[in-house]
Amino acid sequence: MSFFRIFLTFLCAAVLLESDRASGASSAAANYVEGEVIVTFRPAVDRAALTGFVSGHSLTLATHYEYLSEVRGQHTALVRAQDRTTAALLDELRQDPQVETVDPNYLRYPLGGAPPNDTMFGQLWGLQNTGQTVQGVAGTSGADIKFIGAWKLARPSTNSIVVAVVDSGVDYTHPDLAGNMWINPGEIANNGVDDDHNGYVDDYFGYNFADHKSDPMAVSEHGTHVAGTIAAIGNNKLGVIGVNYRAKIMALRVSSDGVTMVSSAIIEAVQYAAMMKGKGVNVVAINASYGGGGFSSSEQSSIQAAGNAGIVFCAAAGNDSANNDSITTYPASYRLPNMMVVAASDQKDALASFSNYGAGTVDLAAPGVSVLSTTPPGMTSFVQVATSGYTADALEYAGTTTGLTGAIYYCGLGYPTNFPSGVRSNLALISRGTLYFSQKVSNAMAAGATGVIIYNNTNVPFTGTLGSAGNWIPAVLISQADGLLLKASLPATGTMFSAVSSNAIYQYLDGTSMATPHVVGAVAFAAMNFPSDTVAQRIQRILTNVDSVPGLAGKVITGGRLNLLRTVDANGNGLPDWWEQKYFGAQANVNPAADPDTDGQNNLQEYLADTNPLDANSKVRVAGVKVGVGGTQVSWSLGTESRQFLQRSSSPTGPWTDIWTNEPPTGTNVLFLDTSITNKAGYYRLRLERP
Repeated sequence: MSFFRIFLTFLCAAVLLESDRASGASSAAANYVEGEVIVTFRPAVDRAALTGFVSGHSLTLATHYEYLSEVRGQHTALVRAQDRTTAALLDELRQDPQVETVDPNYLRYPLGGAPPNDTMFGQLWGLQNTGQTVQGVAGTSGADIKFIGAWKLARPSTNSIVVAVVDSGVDYTHPDLAGNMWINPGEIANNGVDDDHNGYVDDYFGYNFADHKSDPMAVSEHGTHVAGTIAAIGNNKLGVIGVNYRAKIMALRVSSDGVTMVSSAIIEAVQYAAMMKGKGVNVVAINASYGGGGFSSSEQSSIQAAGNAGIVFCAAAGNDSANNDSITTYPASYRLPNMMVVAASDQKDALASFSNYGAGTVDLAAPGVSVLSTTPPGMTSFVQVATSGYTADALEYAGTTTGLTGAIYYCGLGYPTNFPSGVRSNLALISRGTLYFSQKVSNAMAAGATGVIIYNNTNVPFTGTLGSAGNWIPAVLISQADGLLLKASLPATGTMFSAVSSNAIYQYLDGTSMATPHVVGAVAFAAMNFPSDTVAQRIQRILTNVDSVPGLAGKVITGGRLNLLRTVDANGNGLPDWWEQKYFGAQANVNPAADPDTDGQNNLQEYLADTNPLDANSKVRVAGVKVGVGGTQVSWSLGTESRQFLQRSSSPTGPWTDIWTNEPPTGTNVLFLDTSITNKAGYYRLRLERP
């Protein structure tokens, strides 16, 4: 951000233009405004002598610091020369006996922008790592993707960027996601009609390809967690923020149970994303936070088709601590031109202990340990019998209860003939197997049971669904071991509890699944800033601008971790590449301190003010300052994309109070009447930012 300050005392106005820019600027660039110096004169020099000094050295008086000069008892001024460098001015003016000190007009570099107001931002170490402790682990300061610096240079954008999440579904009602869900513009929700004639009925938020249904609601936390890392709503004073919080999430569910995904559903989901791209939906990336064995030429072809349509496919490297150069895991091992494969890094910029790697097969790393993101409201479920408690998981779409007590009856596999008459108004214990969960629960309801407990028939974890919403009774799943113990305890009376825990809508997870959406968010960010890039250019913009990290050398192709800032400012000069391309050409390496149109405002200042650096008539202009009995009127003009904050203080050193802002940025000519300042001294500062 930059400060454009107006200092005024009664009818006298003096103007100073200062600039700050992001840390990490190129050391080769000048750190001061060329051709300008700030001079402090000796106490004996009066205003008339100052005027003579300026004239005698063929200078322009840019700013006279009225208040500072008065309180210090010696004049201070910013002077400018069109025909001499700063170094030459320093040498020349230091020889003048009237001068006490002379300094360059330095550029200052903030250590970082203001963080967003999302309440859990401080726990998102992958976006900003200050060395904070997360999940009991202290991080390494700077081991992050440079989120804040990147967004300070982001392009104001109205193009709708869409990212497809091929996963276990997305909780599109989540308060940190609902506003950023993609909505099919050609579809009317829940009317049973394929309104846009794309072959899918009611595909409003996306589609459930696993069950061939329109509703892509989350069946587990995984897809919702991924979606939040990509595009959780930003600056809403709630929870977390996505890497590209302006992007939209297309929910493509490919799992029935939240545990497994079949390639047929995946292929259809990828096909859907490519098809919708062809219909004008700006899908720029697919998140593939899944993997497994077995080469599928159809799956490979679907990914390539997405690439041909202009979609980047980002795949998780895997969580087996394995070298992908010597083992294969898919889709990561397809290695197609439109793919990026992502390993996980930890809070200290090391490869995560669980992460797969590959010096020739894995492209880069991104934060994947203790990643906090959105999850569906958690269900707290358990069964209590006397002093024994059994942990449970709710069946998707099942009813809820905060305490349902009754006698427990064993009901075999849940066939209609398996239910004893006593189960009416009581609880049914059913073994998994043979019948669908929905059939078991339907039969229990027909027998009059008020709740169902289903225990596993193997010793592996499992989840389940009733298929669709309906008037279902509460139904939960317990392990095989617990089910056999419960069965052995019968006859017994028990209590079921299965209710939504609305506070549990954020969760820490580990995995290359969590690293991959950071990169997908970066693709969406690159697409927002450089909409005309090809898939290849978009990928290269990310891969060539990673942070080289010793712990990743020899582990991933780039030897580095994602750096969001350099995707928008590759040369680190504090000017976004998209702005440099606009005015100076694609390969420009622009000096932010240069003033090519010699209008007194350098490139950095012109960028912040949204004025043309090649047009001397395009610059920040103070049109006038008028002080009268009705108040103080200040007017100025600049570009339409500059966010402006007019601030007032009773002292030139602050504290400053915002009294006006153009939020969102609009208009080029502004007039503000401050009725609190009438016929007395006041101090104003105009702060400029790019949104």
